[in-house]
Amino acid sequence: MRRLYIGIDVGGTKIAYGLFNENKELIGRHRTATDPQAYPDEFGHQLISDINALLVRNGFSLQDLKGVCIGMPSSVDFDNGIVLWTSNMTNIKQFHAREYFSNRLPGVEIIIDNDTNLAALAEHRRGAGRGYDHIIYTALSTGVGSGFIINNELFRGTYGGAGESGHMIITPDEGIECGCGNRGCIMSYSSGSMVSKHVVNAILNGRKTMMYDMVEGDLSKINGEILNAAFRRGDDLAIEMLDQIGKYIGIYVYNLFMAFNINCYVFGGGLLNFGQPLFDSIRSGLNKYYRDAEHEIIFKMAELGNDAGIIGAVELLD
Repeated sequence: MRRLYIGIDVGGTKIAYGLFNENKELIGRHRTATDPQAYPDEFGHQLISDINALLVRNGFSLQDLKGVCIGMPSSVDFDNGIVLWTSNMTNIKQFHAREYFSNRLPGVEIIIDNDTNLAALAEHRRGAGRGYDHIIYTALSTGVGSGFIINNELFRGTYGGAGESGHMIITPDEGIECGCGNRGCIMSYSSGSMVSKHVVNAILNGRKTMMYDMVEGDLSKINGEILNAAFRRGDDLAIEMLDQIGKYIGIYVYNLFMAFNINCYVFGGGLLNFGQPLFDSIRSGLNKYYRDAEHEIIFKMAELGNDAGIIGAVELLD
């Protein structure tokens, strides 16, 4: 009897797997690194291999598996199960993922969705968004993306790609090119991967920072963790980068509020390791433009942590 579910959360740096029983209780985990250069066949082969390993490790087989939902850090055609493009895994595009996995996992329900949509669903049903009819969940991590809950339902838009709001253009044709192919999107100023590039560019242009010594001159090792450590030690460039993140995410919240009039914003992702200083910076960025003192815009920290993606994935499965 098929009675198990697997939720998969594909991120820019890691892939998390959760094995759930028939009551959708988490009973097993697996995690592996993301290969940002992988092509669809390589990527798909890795997931199939990891699914098998997770089942076997917990004493099960593919015959016990009822459903798999995969959250991708991508623009996804939900209805057709196609990964259209992926900014942090640029070779994963026009990937007919549902067909691919259905052919290799016969009899198993396969759902492909955007990873942030799944986290939004999880936080709305089981986390910080409980009790709100409308929320916007935003992942501040390797990338920046959002999931919209409107009237207690996940909103995907006409083509299933709603939520790629990190790629909204804020400074047309300026700045560092993002994986989406454009310059000047929100994500290019405020995601972990792109802010690291801003730091590297500043160093190459002669800027002094303790981050250079922290990575012993290997600029490829500069990441959000290094940035956070330097920030806590009072490094001027790290402080400027946090201010930059706050400025652009503040504008992002303002624009989304003006478009949707949704007042609850739940934030998740690795950049939340900055803690309250990040929230304060975003609030400052928002308040520069938001002048309505009568209507509060609420910021909440996600409650489900690294499990949001896999929990949201299993919530979609029958």
